[in-house]
Amino acid sequence: MTAYLRSLGGVASRPDGRPRRWVRGETRAGEQIYTAACTGCHGARGEGGPGPALNNRVLLASATDSYLVETIRRGRRGTAMAGFAEPNPAWRTLASEEIEAVVAYLRTWEESKP
Repeated sequence: MTAYLRSLGGVASRPDGRPRRWVRGETRAGEQIYTAACTGCHGARGEGGPGPALNNRVLLASATDSYLVETIRRGRRGTAMAGFAEPNPAWRTLASEEIEAVVAYLRTWEESKP
């Protein structure tokens, strides 16, 4: 179904071959980057604000690490979320290992859920 819907929009569907959880970033660094770059839109603990809540049980359970990495890297078309891999005057560009550290930090919220 997903492949079909993507084909309607001209988006090729190709599996990335990685497991659902593959990021092994440094969570402490991820927390610092999240605090500096993400809290303005997503809240200090991912509770949301102008941007959606990231500390969300359904999101964290269903989103693969690849999805989260690519969303941070590329941004979300049709939203205010621009990608962090491209130069932007509003924030600094993040390297791949920094993006993975942010995802590792987001995963700590998943672990702390009851």
